[in-house]
Amino acid sequence: MPFHTPNLIPESEPVPERTETAEFVIRPLTIADVDMDYEAVMSSCDRIRGTFGPSDEWPSDDLTREQDSIDVAWHHKEFQRRDAFTYAVTNTDETVEFGCLYVVPTDTDHDAAVYFWVSDAAVEQGLEDTIESHIRHWLSEAWPLNNFAYPGRDIPWDEWGPVK
Repeated sequence: MPFHTPNLIPESEPVPERTETAEFVIRPLTIADVDMDYEAVMSSCDRIRGTFGPSDEWPSDDLTREQDSIDVAWHHKEFQRRDAFTYAVTNTDETVEFGCLYVVPTDTDHDAAVYFWVSDAAVEQGLEDTIESHIRHWLSEAWPLNNFAYPGRDIPWDEWGPVK
């Protein structure tokens, strides 16, 4: 039987599905988003590399669409299983991805670790700070978890522990 982590959010609690502003939408990343995700990732490789740790090399410059589709499908399945939650941050008509948000389990005393990146397109539109602010507000107000860690942002990588 494959390894399966316990649900990050208990079955008795609703999983926040969506939040919108006048400039962007945050909603679950699904396999239908592969083309949009691949474009955002590949056009922003240098900006987003290191999102999960200072030596993390994702995304590689030679990431293929097929590899990205596997990643996206895995995130979609994790969401369905309630193991971890990956969200696409898109423009309001959901045709351009501005980034991704990851809410994942952690073995620290935090309820979850939060990672996110914004694409070059979001930065060009001046949305980087607005997206971060909205993510933090949404997590604190709408989520059934309370104690989020923001590794590499609020917690320096060398204090977070082993990193990729």
